[in-house]
Amino acid sequence: MKKPYILIAAALLATGAAAQNPSAYFMEGSTFRSQFNPAFAPLRGYVNIPVLGGVQVNMAGNIALDNILYPRDGKLVTLLDSSVSAAEVLGNLKTDNLLGADFRMNVIGFGAFTKNHKNFWSFDLNVRVNEDANLPYSLFEFIKLGKEGQIRNFGTSMDAYLEAAFSYSFPLMDDRLYVGVRGKFLAGLARAKMTYDRFDVSLRHDRWAVSTQGTIDVTAAGAEIDMPANGDIFEIGDIDINPTKPAGYGFAVDLGATYDILPNLQASLAVNDLGFISWSKKNSISGTSTQETEFTGVTVPDDGTEPAPDFDFEMLKFNPTDGKSASKMLRASINAGLEYEVWRHKVGIGLLYTARFWEYKTLHNITGSVNFHPVRWFTLTGSYSVIDNRGGAVGLALNLCPSWINFFIATDMLVSKHTPQWIPVKQSTMNVTLGLGVPIGKRSHRISAYVREQDKR
Repeated sequence: MKKPYILIAAALLATGAAAQNPSAYFMEGSTFRSQFNPAFAPLRGYVNIPVLGGVQVNMAGNIALDNILYPRDGKLVTLLDSSVSAAEVLGNLKTDNLLGADFRMNVIGFGAFTKNHKNFWSFDLNVRVNEDANLPYSLFEFIKLGKEGQIRNFGTSMDAYLEAAFSYSFPLMDDRLYVGVRGKFLAGLARAKMTYDRFDVSLRHDRWAVSTQGTIDVTAAGAEIDMPANGDIFEIGDIDINPTKPAGYGFAVDLGATYDILPNLQASLAVNDLGFISWSKKNSISGTSTQETEFTGVTVPDDGTEPAPDFDFEMLKFNPTDGKSASKMLRASINAGLEYEVWRHKVGIGLLYTARFWEYKTLHNITGSVNFHPVRWFTLTGSYSVIDNRGGAVGLALNLCPSWINFFIATDMLVSKHTPQWIPVKQSTMNVTLGLGVPIGKRSHRISAYVREQDKR
């Protein structure tokens, strides 16, 4: 029988609850730093190299990659593969297996200081993609063992959009306080959400019964259902999209501030992505799945391992319903930092708290860092992060901003075991941030230790 595990496998492999790369938060001088807090500014104005100006990939969750992929006969298979025993799988999973990912790519970016060398403005055009999923333990008990029960909190969601952002920051209170605001116009490219409010499995005499209540919503330009000729029920693979133009519009704002508590002690706070996208009804597809399905029999593997239920998964088929417009809030985040500078601003010790509000859970992250900037055009940061009270990852960030180039890179994968594709195996997070640009215009006067006589002109 047909087993459409592809949807679940794709969620496991393509998503991971993400937060912005914490190692980059204290990367002084970086043109990307203001994305964490609009009150931050680089040391000079800049023009980013298109597409390469700022790329960020974040993946995380409460399980590591080796809980999902297993080596078999020289290749990697997912935990859904019949060659992977139920004991191996279930012993590594959590009650709620939370996964997510976000991606940001700067298409166009530039910024500059005003005449006073302190006020800073910037414009960015970014592509943003966010995904997250919750796959409960009971779902895998059902798949691997055929265990009856009630499966709850099962779902996955994704959204992709363009972000045109204008940012401005300025000083107050004799330069002790800097305030930053970023207004963002949003053009929605695509969104999708599938959830199951009810997913009950029971054994009735000689057969299994599955009762489900689920919904699917997809919005994108050109979205349509390639309806099978023999009925009015569609599967996920029957949905066609052509996201060549926006399918919705919205607005968001980032708010941030930095405050010098002492000459060498700075606190910072930012709330990002406060906003929404209103998705159009015209480009929307919706469906419901209300199934009462029965199955008989199991598949018994040749190697004598535990039998696996042989289900047809009718519950992943949907009856079309009228599409509707929807306004969806963005996944907001909070960054709160504290940094103490010593040795004439050449060494800094930083502490960062991050909260990311996503579809199924709020993810909390605490990062400690040591930041070296022996000269004003060079910063090296080492960090360690703890994610939701679990052991985290060691990170490293580098920023170079001499007179002819802006280059930065940050990652938390350097000391972890990884695949040939550089995907971490043992840790549950992956963050990579990099960018390339050209310095222009005036130098900042925000950090007195960096100001030279020639910069005052």
